[in-house]
Amino acid sequence: MADTKVPRLRRSMLITPGDRAERLARAAALPADSLVFDLEDGVGAKQKPAARACIAEALRTLDFGGRERLVRTNAASTPDLEADLAALPLGHLDAIFLPKAESPSDVQRLAAWLDANEPRAAPARPIDIVVSIETPRGLLQALAIADASPRISALFFGSGDYSVATGSAVTERSLAVPRSLIVAAASAAGLQAIDAAYFASVKDADATRTDALVAKELGFCGKLLFHPNQIAVCNEVFSPSPAEIARALAIIAAWDAAQKAGHGTAVADGQFIAVDIALMAERTLAVARQAGLLRP
Repeated sequence: MADTKVPRLRRSMLITPGDRAERLARAAALPADSLVFDLEDGVGAKQKPAARACIAEALRTLDFGGRERLVRTNAASTPDLEADLAALPLGHLDAIFLPKAESPSDVQRLAAWLDANEPRAAPARPIDIVVSIETPRGLLQALAIADASPRISALFFGSGDYSVATGSAVTERSLAVPRSLIVAAASAAGLQAIDAAYFASVKDADATRTDALVAKELGFCGKLLFHPNQIAVCNEVFSPSPAEIARALAIIAAWDAAQKAGHGTAVADGQFIAVDIALMAERTLAVARQAGLLRP
């Protein structure tokens, strides 16, 4: 199943409609951590068969330079999911992005299909599932959904459909509670939490940065993106800064020295350190290493 000990770096997950071959090719060359090829909302009903073929060809032939390859299928509640899955070249896929999950059974159906079909494709590593929580019912079932399969590696919060269902505004204040609940459910299950795309002005990198900083503060490890202009700012925001790396190194050094001396606490640069602070510092350094900002 998915390797939960070393989660993928998912600071930026760029989603691209699957019915445009030239756009898929352009996306594959961009510096996003993850590339999500879309068969769901970004593709009209009449274009879905063509999009399936287009995505399958892209996955087989494009050079992704080690970037994560995902496909957003249609929801488990739709008749399109079976056709989506049948079209995928599993040997060229890293994860499936499952939208609008509302119950554990939605995920278990997909996981069972992968269990049955993945062995023939022999991908380099077991295929992950990124589960999208987009409805009030899904939100209230988030922890049960997160525990539904060991293939799940992340929960994603879909703010657009959630706001449509609740009538809430799409603002920092109105989404603070559902965002926090997604982070809590993901963390309880040992998963990553991926934040909603910022779509008020997708070409505005500064606005994306502001929204990404809020998401990072809440505990998200990255965001879904709609536009290439959003990639660099999200890669920066969700990577530790030089100051954060230096502080984490100092904390770990002080903690290690305290442990060797038989102490349960330490002090670094005036900050009291217990095991929880040390664990947060270790997480910071792990992300820094994955991002190439610190030697392994």
